[in-house]
Amino acid sequence: MAGETNWLTTLIEQTEVDKVDRELLHSRLVEQGLLSRVTLVKVQCRARRCQIATVFRVGPVTMCAVRDYKYSPGLNAQRSVPRAREKNTLDGDHHWPGHVYDVNELAHWGVEAGFDVVCRHAQQTINAAELLGIVQSVEPGKPLPPIVI
Repeated sequence: MAGETNWLTTLIEQTEVDKVDRELLHSRLVEQGLLSRVTLVKVQCRARRCQIATVFRVGPVTMCAVRDYKYSPGLNAQRSVPRAREKNTLDGDHHWPGHVYDVNELAHWGVEAGFDVVCRHAQQTINAAELLGIVQSVEPGKPLPPIVI
């Protein structure tokens, strides 16, 4: 088991965690079955308990992996322009890719900074500073009950 996490230990020791490719780090944790060992809390929708996001900590950095999502056509038109959708979506229209946010970094932007979590049944903006307050004393791998939106 120790060999499986050598890459993570090396990564933390040799680089500044806040400059790590968060997407790559998350995918490696998932691939190696280690995400649960660093998870702090998950975000789920109330309607169907869809798992929308996973909040986890590596070293001093708290991150949140948000799954990819689709907006309804009306909401999609309200929140973006056709050129942005063409460039930034997975299908050129309304299938937006997942993202891994550095929650610490977002919280430094101010009390209003946050990120959206979306599924077919719910959407909400998660405030980064409030989320940090919720998970600050949580031990990685011993997550809180899910945040339900």
